[in-house]
Amino acid sequence: MDTTISQALSDVFAPLEDYRISHPKAIGNVLQQLMSRKEFLTVACNHRPHRIVTRILDVNMEAGFFIFDGSAEPIYNRSLLESDANYFSATQDGVRIQFVGGQPEQHLFEGCFAFRSPIPESLYRMQRRDFFRVETPLKDPYRCIARLPDRRQITLEIFDLSLGGVGLRSKDASLEILPVGTLLTQAVLDCRNMGKTETDLKITYLQNIRNTGSPIYHVGCRFENYPKSRATELQRMITSLELARKSRSI
Repeated sequence: MDTTISQALSDVFAPLEDYRISHPKAIGNVLQQLMSRKEFLTVACNHRPHRIVTRILDVNMEAGFFIFDGSAEPIYNRSLLESDANYFSATQDGVRIQFVGGQPEQHLFEGCFAFRSPIPESLYRMQRRDFFRVETPLKDPYRCIARLPDRRQITLEIFDLSLGGVGLRSKDASLEILPVGTLLTQAVLDCRNMGKTETDLKITYLQNIRNTGSPIYHVGCRFENYPKSRATELQRMITSLELARKSRSI
């Protein structure tokens, strides 16, 4: 992998450094758990707007590779084979797992097309939350309006909120090609009578949580350049949301 790509990956995962796993045995254990539980993973190409949903079929730590299932779409398979870095993401028991795999090779597994990829040098397992998160109403949800890097405005639903970031959801298929690390600017979080605030958001997690035919994208973001002087304002919003949530559950 050349230095330009290495630097780009370093920038993308810099916010997740506290969650990085680098010990080979620990990495192997996570991959083997994903395999044994038949968990789905999303794999996105480094420089092309293609991604597939797959499963890990085999993990060989001694030989230094793992095998994952191919796509039914030949063009997606070609893109992965030609990509020097592919972004893997999965969720296991509510824990987010992300890593970058090197350029894969075509492989025949039990008579079927598959990929063989080097074991990643590191893996990010986000197993704790730094801030309490409060979920927002699913019925008549609150909205977030933000700008994409191309300046296009997009509206997303607010799923949860904390002092460190926000979980957003959308059916907009254009989100699929956004890489982790993308900055959403001039984002207005509008919780109506509970309050409103504006900030930039950096995407730390993005996954289709439904299916390819009718996608719903969950977009995890952390606040970027949010002034500490406004933390009280944000805390007031979170407290109001939590009190409202508790009143609905009574």
